[in-house]
Amino acid sequence: MEEKYEVIVIGAGIGGATCAALLARRGVKTLLVDKNSIPGGKAITMAKQGFRYELWPISGGPSLDSRFAQVLAELGMQSEVEILTPQEAVMMMYRSAGSDQYRGSVGPAVPTPQGPTALLEVLALQAETLPEVARLFADITQMPAQQIDQLDDVTFADFLSRYRLPTPLLSYLGMWSTIVFVVPIDALATSEAIKTFQDFTRSGAARYHSGGFGRMAEVFCQSVERNGGKVLLKTRALRIRVENGAVTGIVTDNGTFAAPIVVSNAGLQPTVLRLAGEEHFDKSYLSYVKGLIPSLGIMGIRYFLSKPFFDYPMYLTFSDSAYLDTARVAKMNAGEIPDEMVVFNVVPARYDASLAPAGKQCALVGTLCAADPELPYAEALWNKLDAMVERLWPGMHACVESSERYSTSHVSRLTRDAVVPGRGGECVGLAQIVGQCGRHKPSARAPLGGLFYVGCDAGGYGCGTHQAADSGVNVADMVMRERLVRATVR
Repeated sequence: MEEKYEVIVIGAGIGGATCAALLARRGVKTLLVDKNSIPGGKAITMAKQGFRYELWPISGGPSLDSRFAQVLAELGMQSEVEILTPQEAVMMMYRSAGSDQYRGSVGPAVPTPQGPTALLEVLALQAETLPEVARLFADITQMPAQQIDQLDDVTFADFLSRYRLPTPLLSYLGMWSTIVFVVPIDALATSEAIKTFQDFTRSGAARYHSGGFGRMAEVFCQSVERNGGKVLLKTRALRIRVENGAVTGIVTDNGTFAAPIVVSNAGLQPTVLRLAGEEHFDKSYLSYVKGLIPSLGIMGIRYFLSKPFFDYPMYLTFSDSAYLDTARVAKMNAGEIPDEMVVFNVVPARYDASLAPAGKQCALVGTLCAADPELPYAEALWNKLDAMVERLWPGMHACVESSERYSTSHVSRLTRDAVVPGRGGECVGLAQIVGQCGRHKPSARAPLGGLFYVGCDAGGYGCGTHQAADSGVNVADMVMRERLVRATVR
């Protein structure tokens, strides 16, 4: 006899685990399933030979008052995970045009009374440019919500063109757009950029979690079971059952489960086109879903080091020619690999020493590319990235005990089924671009009774994992309202 639940959540990524934990805490009989043996989705934390590490570098912002802190408080599990915000968190390294050297400056994970001194130091802005720079930052940080909402259809590059900004600052903002949103600066929706920039200004960025990013999802799964729910790992959802225009449960490789509400963290496109099935949606919605654009992908190299080499938890390196706009992405997709690229490097043990054996480090190095799981230029980009690592950090290779390369194919296999050609290896989810943000963001409520989407495709805003957690909170609230309505009309 099949087990019955009030809500089934597919996928224990940050969005799904957040949503499931909150529902169970609020008294909802909840089942959470995930195909992997460890929860965390794109933020999964792996263990190997004494190391704990994410599969690629992950940024966390805001640092203070994040959705993670709020959810831990509601669950009563603040003692289970420490939110880490070191004073020396981020080494920014910038090479200006005409220079052979990168200059660097270290900044904190939380705001200081001195302001963004590390940024100003690394950019070395000329005095005559500072008034216009100050005008931009004042406009962005003080912009009211109603005015921000009017910028859904303006790209961040177009917004910045209203100011006479120096090249180093434009290069920084290009890098920031690439790393935080994983999209080109001339596609990023200004509304999304400004809301997140305000969060970072108030509360900082470069947050990490004790035990690794995935530890948060692990704790949320524990909370589901503590509150009477059930978590089934190594359980792949094969199909969402639909009868008379509404969901009735799911079929998995570990059994069939019934519920009148299903929340999918499997991605909007895989949910509609594979799990639920195209036959349950009208042609216009299917066309809309198939046309949604993913974020860029991530690929890189994990270096396991025989001794400590890096002094800081996070490194962001960029130059005037490294950040991505749509023209540079098009060239890369045509096989023209750039000589320089934005390089994102996270060293987990510099946040939490327990994440590596004594006297060792793991460096998670990544850069961005197309989301295609069959990326044709992966080998060339790996080789170029490895050479750039040696240029940025001479001598590091002498400390390497072993290394592992990862690409969009690994991302897709671990997290998101490829159901649309060229997509599946996206780093985040749906791209936070003009046409897909703000009032254009896909609804978290599907046009199929009882079906919801959660994660970075719908329901939230912000930077990566924080957007997923924000969606988890919002969708949990939506499900609670749906549950109340259903109980009222019976």
